Amino acid sequence: MIRYPHLRPSGTGPKPPSATTSIGGSLVFMLGTFALFVAVSYPVPAITLVVGLTLAGVALRRILPALGRRLRGRMAELDVPGFGTVEIRVSTR
Repeated sequence: MIRYPHLRPSGTGPKPPSATTSIGGSLVFMLGTFALFVAVSYPVPAITLVVGLTLAGVALRRILPALGRRLRGRMAELDVPGFGTVEIRVSTR
């Protein structure tokens, strides 16, 4: 009787776990679980926080490009004591 060795398709072998991935994943899981418990315990502040962060994100996405267009080509000078004068110019890509 002929016996064939167990042939495994390439790429399906066991891979060693990465130490940073498992630690990072564990920390994210624990923080997410903690945040979920806090959100369930205090629903009104949690909803307020989520809505506030969402509105801040939308506002920043609208305000920052407009501010960049407005300040394009302008130069600002800052006097830093002990270092000198710093010139800042805003330019778009």
